Amino acid sequence: MAHRILRDHDADGWERADFPIICESCLGDNPYVRMQKKKKDKECKICTRPFTVFRWRPGRDARYKKTEVCQTCCKLKNVCQVCLLDIEYGLPVQARDTALNISTHDSIPKSDVNREFFAEEHDRKTRAGLDYESSFGKIRPNDTIRMLQRTTPYYKRNRAHICSFFIRGECTRGEECPYRHEMPETGELSQQNIKDRYYGVNDPVALKLLGKAGEMGTLETPDDQSIKTLYVGGLNSRVLEQDIRDQFYAYGEIESIRILAEKACAFVTYTTREGAEKAAEELSNKLVVNGQRLKISWGRPQAPRTDPDGGGSQQQGGVAPHSGLLPRAVVSQHHNQPPPMQQYYMHPPPPQPHQDRPFYPSMDPQRMGAVTSSQDSGDNRMPPHGHYQQNAAVTGSSQ
Repeated sequence: MAHRILRDHDADGWERADFPIICESCLGDNPYVRMQKKKKDKECKICTRPFTVFRWRPGRDARYKKTEVCQTCCKLKNVCQVCLLDIEYGLPVQARDTALNISTHDSIPKSDVNREFFAEEHDRKTRAGLDYESSFGKIRPNDTIRMLQRTTPYYKRNRAHICSFFIRGECTRGEECPYRHEMPETGELSQQNIKDRYYGVNDPVALKLLGKAGEMGTLETPDDQSIKTLYVGGLNSRVLEQDIRDQFYAYGEIESIRILAEKACAFVTYTTREGAEKAAEELSNKLVVNGQRLKISWGRPQAPRTDPDGGGSQQQGGVAPHSGLLPRAVVSQHHNQPPPMQQYYMHPPPPQPHQDRPFYPSMDPQRMGAVTSSQDSGDNRMPPHGHYQQNAAVTGSSQ
């Protein structure tokens, strides 16, 4: 560092930035962010050179965040200055490099002198107009990246830290405490190192994501060859029918697309089974439309609906084996009758026409000595005690 004393202060090679390089999750959901800028405030945790530090609060319930590495180290790995995750995919460096089959572990020296010289050379090339960041942008994402990438910001990462006094049971602030009253997580994910995250070595989060990608399988093809419909779930207002058609038409001729906005799903029907199978194989766990990750699965055939005329005889056939009159709620729920039955609170329900009325002996109020009123005449009258052994058809005809 002694050779820099004779130089101009503005030509020392240290970073001077006007805005940080951060991801959308670290920036927060507040469109009005007030940042604090401090030149040469701290040293970079990777190259140990002084750099411009930015500090801000991402949201109302979030903690203050600040940049941790300089922009030179950030550009070398194409990561965020705060969380050190990939700017484009939101993945750890180890997971991204493994999925894309690239190696950036040995590209940056680790000794102090070589690391400083390496950073100065890249700064000099950048000022000369060399864009070395485009090397990451030219690599097209593969299937593993599509399955693991984060398509929406994750703002829970900006929550306040856990209160250490609450862990010991000594916090007296209660709801006014600015820290979270939760117990910390234990395990491998609690042991994270910023240099391991940057260099992509022994990162527990990356290992967990790569293991999750290996467990994801393809959709199981149904045995019924008549099924040609795919279910698409997780829709929002930004996903239109034309957007879905643009994603699915390349695999075969589409017969119809039905969108159910109230259920946030859609059904895509192909004219051939081969087109549906090819779309399910290619788009499983990889379908992203307008930044929204969608779930895809095989559709299930609807159960056949019974017509009102023919369904009545089937329902009666289901009630007859009980040898008695079931409650109205049970009959309606069992047979899934479309029109709901009216509720009667003060008066008994009217008699139901064209229905056999077999009775149990326990349904006769006179059996226990009750006196029936005049309303129990006609169809609502219980049969006498001597007629309980008669057939239900004979009882219905006598009524």
